[in-house]
Amino acid sequence: MGDKMGAMRTLLAMLVLATLYVASLVLFPVERVEVVGLKRLKEEAVLARTRLLPGEPWLWVLPNRLHPLRQDPWVAEAHLEKPRVGQVRLVLREREPFLPLEGGAALATDGTLLPGGAVWAPGPEVKGKGPLPTQALLALARAYPEAKRLRYTPAGFWVEWERGSLFAPTAELLLKYAQAGRPEGKVFLYSWGVSVSP
Repeated sequence: MGDKMGAMRTLLAMLVLATLYVASLVLFPVERVEVVGLKRLKEEAVLARTRLLPGEPWLWVLPNRLHPLRQDPWVAEAHLEKPRVGQVRLVLREREPFLPLEGGAALATDGTLLPGGAVWAPGPEVKGKGPLPTQALLALARAYPEAKRLRYTPAGFWVEWERGSLFAPTAELLLKYAQAGRPEGKVFLYSWGVSVSP
């Protein structure tokens, strides 16, 4: 008799849970979705990636919907808020393009590679050969805000501006020289000294 009562209670609990689940799908639909913080991403694309659309069950809109957005290099942060029943707010912070790269990409201020970001990147143009020395380029661009171009190869780094350029085999040497004036012509920095050519 006790086993039958236990089975009945379990069945009744399952029915109640199933009823509550179905009710949650129908009673509280998403009526409004708001996206805040967009600069370059398109709202329609963000909503499609997160599957956040009016009519969905509001109770079941959970933060795991943000996983596809967090994989996007343009998205620095994403938060989901539910300010009141039927409303969902998606709050984003996009990364800022900083250094334009060859091929149309850009380095963000935090060093993330942003596809298609070169058109919005205000920093000096970057050209080079070999592996991208992300942190060195970011440091050089900040140390030489007037630079028009940064170049890198396995041989070293160049900082170029209107009337001159600096070369050093390492970014560290260029960073040490950043507080000095900007001479005209070509300046070559080495650990043993400086060479200048017109």
